Amino acid sequence: MSAVDDAPVNPILNYIQQLTETKKGLPFHQPVAVLTSHTVTDSATLFRLVSEIGPHIAVLQVQADVIDDWSDEVIDQLTYSAKKYGFILWEGSRILNSTVNLMGRGRANLATRKTIADLAKGRYVNGAAKTATWANLATSWASGVALDQQEQDVLLPTLRKAAREAVATTAKTIETEISVADGAEPVEQEQTPTSPPTQNGWHEFSADMGYALRKSSTISVTESVTLQPHVEPEDGVPAPPLLSRAMALCLPCDVDTAFTLEFRQGTIAAACANQDFVAGLLTSEPLFCEYHGNNLIDLAVPEGCDVSDEMEHNLLAYSPYLERNHSVGLFSLVPPELAYAFESDPIHTLNADSTSPGGQPRSVAKLEYMVGKALKMRDANRKENEGNQVPKDLPKGPSVLQCPMVILP
Repeated sequence: MSAVDDAPVNPILNYIQQLTETKKGLPFHQPVAVLTSHTVTDSATLFRLVSEIGPHIAVLQVQADVIDDWSDEVIDQLTYSAKKYGFILWEGSRILNSTVNLMGRGRANLATRKTIADLAKGRYVNGAAKTATWANLATSWASGVALDQQEQDVLLPTLRKAAREAVATTAKTIETEISVADGAEPVEQEQTPTSPPTQNGWHEFSADMGYALRKSSTISVTESVTLQPHVEPEDGVPAPPLLSRAMALCLPCDVDTAFTLEFRQGTIAAACANQDFVAGLLTSEPLFCEYHGNNLIDLAVPEGCDVSDEMEHNLLAYSPYLERNHSVGLFSLVPPELAYAFESDPIHTLNADSTSPGGQPRSVAKLEYMVGKALKMRDANRKENEGNQVPKDLPKGPSVLQCPMVILP
């Protein structure tokens, strides 16, 4: 079996793909992610929204830093809701690596890069949010290493190890609490190793640089423990992998001059080189409306990018890190201005209370409205640009799973 055939499956992305097939409430069968807006500042408002939209989403991005009464009880309730309705939890208020410019500079020595990576680890593991202990997804910029030198990355291996340790500790704590509650002696649960086996996969660490490109074990532990209180999603929806962790890497906007084309392609390469730990890319570009295809290579050179020779500059197309048989999630923002169209629609204006004319919660009606409008915009844009695609001889890359993001309420 080749390394490509034996590539690890990202449990978070795999679950989102399963939801598109099993969760009937998803608007237009799309794996929708909802980002809670800045107006959601207390847990009561948060859980009222979750109770309405839970059956209709694949991902919930929570801004923990703006919840005034954030606590362990709030985390427990979020975990319960995710398991009840079947969706992924994403802590979205923190960008773990905010020093991307320094991380990517060749003159930054290994000690400096390790220090910055440890700072990102601290944001991930510590603090009031305790992101690594409960959130399936977290957000980071890529470290900015050269496109063809992903084995030199320090950041993602550091975060991967932190995720593995946090999951093992969380699982052990849950098992102990259950044992004590049942009156039994606490069961000593074997923790997930902090480094993967030395066989059947790439090494997590190497002797020289300390890090190497790896095909490590999936970041999860067996869910033999029962997360309390016990509940399962209805209607055949699979239970979420609550003890799995992954990253979403920020993809620079095509109009952001602070980032080079090479950094954009390097970010995509980082996602591919770490596919067991990176579930996808997060972008503010309205690619759900404008993106033409489902080939990751198409994203490497944004539409309208001023390059002299697209094939010559698209270094990603020939990257050794692209394993062609897997998918990468693309979390792209549905244009917020569509919310204004919803609010000004006479039907919804006349029904400004919490329910829509069809009896749906207003938040659900807004979600379906925005996704529906975005789909129409995407289809119209594709029709307008038929025949104006990327070169036909561009190598085929990994497929893209588009996950539209909607800000609610």
